[in-house]
Amino acid sequence: MNYSYLGDKWLSINKKVDNIWAHIFLYLLSFSFVVTDWMIGIFTLSDFVFLIILFLMLITGNFIFKKEQVILSMALIAVVFLNVLFSDMYNESFQISVGIAGLVKITFYLVTIMGLYNFIKKRELENKALIAINVVAVIVSLIGIYITIAIYSDGALPFDFFWEFTRSDRLSYSFNWNDQFIRSRSIFSEPSYFGYYLNIILGINYFNKVGMNISKWVNMFLTVMIILTFSYSSIAIMIIIQMLKSFDFVKNKDFKWNNFYYFYIFIVVMVIFVFWETFSETLLKRTLDILSGEDTSAINRITNSWQYTNKEHLFLGNGIGHTPSIWNIYAYMLSDFGIIAFACSVIFTGYIMMKNFRIGMLFLLLNFQKGGYLSNSFWIFLLLIFLFMSSQNTQKNKKIYKH
Repeated sequence: MNYSYLGDKWLSINKKVDNIWAHIFLYLLSFSFVVTDWMIGIFTLSDFVFLIILFLMLITGNFIFKKEQVILSMALIAVVFLNVLFSDMYNESFQISVGIAGLVKITFYLVTIMGLYNFIKKRELENKALIAINVVAVIVSLIGIYITIAIYSDGALPFDFFWEFTRSDRLSYSFNWNDQFIRSRSIFSEPSYFGYYLNIILGINYFNKVGMNISKWVNMFLTVMIILTFSYSSIAIMIIIQMLKSFDFVKNKDFKWNNFYYFYIFIVVMVIFVFWETFSETLLKRTLDILSGEDTSAINRITNSWQYTNKEHLFLGNGIGHTPSIWNIYAYMLSDFGIIAFACSVIFTGYIMMKNFRIGMLFLLLNFQKGGYLSNSFWIFLLLIFLFMSSQNTQKNKKIYKH
């Protein structure tokens, strides 16, 4: 049997359905972004989706790894490997099994993200990728609205099946166990994670440099959904995103007021009016408590993230995966990998800001909202940043969801 002939024939067939594979990969990627909280054993559903994507890219001949990327990836993996090795040698509290698991995760995420990046860039699929993540974001937001209505219906509408693989406790969607204050979390494990996801998409919609303009209606809908999370950090970051976007109008002097903006303001005001009690309790009252010093939780989230820094192993860190759950990527870098990795993460953030200041600001702010460099969501965020932070001359200005 001529295996070479069969292999060439298989690749030839896949080239003919290349457009179908493109849609499969992009929507699998978009789906994986919304199931990062769904646990199946010790893995997330997003991990399994990544595995499917990687497998399909390999068997269809769509997996590409450039020489310089191989060198860069091997260097990064080697650094993590050395961290595991030296931590095991010099840190008595280091658990080798946790370190190896972290090394495998980073390698797996890095390889999959690199493959997707090359696939999308080679075929100039940035516009289609942005459409896919927005379509899925709208669907997930509609599910979030349904779940909120179902909770308020007091059992009249079923919704528990959406949370089969994630949290379902009352505290995950109510404010301080009060069922009168329902916060939208859709299929995520908590409202702030839903807000984190929506802010990434809203920021990429606004600040991408590939010439893709997402409809105002979609962005308005995402903005309203962020408000409905009643997540203090998510809404604060959303406001900063809107402010950064407004600078475009001032800089370009092309802002034209039209009826859409009246409608935009009307919708936001109506949402606040309808959910005034929740808005007042979760945001206004909390703001006053923070200003008065009664509520120190927001400050503690930032300051307490640094408490796991190991002064005895300042250069080596505690080792990969050895910091408890915290809210700060930079604190993770310092506590897990030491001061050199922390400095590199700061330099990396500066690099993104130099390429695209507003996406760099988005990256900085969201890294203080949600920690977890061993989470799929962080690596998908990195993929979107590298896809959309720089301009591409071959891309033409397009619009979706015409308004």
